[in-house]
Amino acid sequence: MIYRWLILLVTVTLAPLAHAGEKPKAEPKKFDAKPGLVPFRLTDTHHTLVRIKINGKGPFNFIVDTGCPVLLIAEPVGKKVGLTTENGWAILDSLEMEGGLELTKVKARVETPFQIEGMNGMGLAGVELHGLMGYTVLAKYKMDLDYTKKQMLWTPLRSDPIPPQPLLADKKNKASTGGMDMMVGLVRVLTYFAGIGPAPAPQPRGFFGFELDAKGKTVTVSRVLAKSPAADAGLKLGDRILTVEGVEVNAIADAVQQASKLTAGKTLTLSIERDMQKQEIKITAGQGL
Repeated sequence: MIYRWLILLVTVTLAPLAHAGEKPKAEPKKFDAKPGLVPFRLTDTHHTLVRIKINGKGPFNFIVDTGCPVLLIAEPVGKKVGLTTENGWAILDSLEMEGGLELTKVKARVETPFQIEGMNGMGLAGVELHGLMGYTVLAKYKMDLDYTKKQMLWTPLRSDPIPPQPLLADKKNKASTGGMDMMVGLVRVLTYFAGIGPAPAPQPRGFFGFELDAKGKTVTVSRVLAKSPAADAGLKLGDRILTVEGVEVNAIADAVQQASKLTAGKTLTLSIERDMQKQEIKITAGQGL
């Protein structure tokens, strides 16, 4: 009986000592990433297009492609941004989407996919395309897409996507790339015989910093970003847009079509109505999204 009590005493005494020697469990990291609204537009080929900055440079036009396994950046853009590649891959310091969402240390493939080369060569999309946004970026978000709206709601996810597999086979197994190589060659031949030259170097669209709303044929300013070119030029919330670059505005698309033609440093001329009085405002486009 005495031995049983001794064993019990030793067990009770050693138990707290064992717990004391264990390292406390680390508290789970706080996940405070907030959702964001990402503006999008449809190209003439009905592809969903978003604009992004790469390492602070841009903006560039990227197709949202759920069938693409990685982030694909066209080679001319990679050179323009100054990306350092290894076997065709690069690590981006930052990837910022229009609307404010940002990722860091993003792995990307730097090569011009035949889809982009073909559409740019023939001018099918109606806008210069700079790459494809695929799985490794899209899988980090839950996306709510409504084509009746102008923005998508992107909610960051807690988990990381499965790492990408190599996009192209290595030199020992070129058979799997034969179809893609043939398609690239076919696109080049078609554009050559069609008399279409290579796509021009990407020119970032100018940044103005205001948003529009429409009721019927009346288009008004619904938002002016602080410290933006529009704010500096004196544009105000509620201003009615009459003309842009001398073209009458009856819909938001009329204004966007004219503004999208201008690059940084160019001047956008607006005719507006404020307090029943007409006036002209000139906005010098800035760099950025």
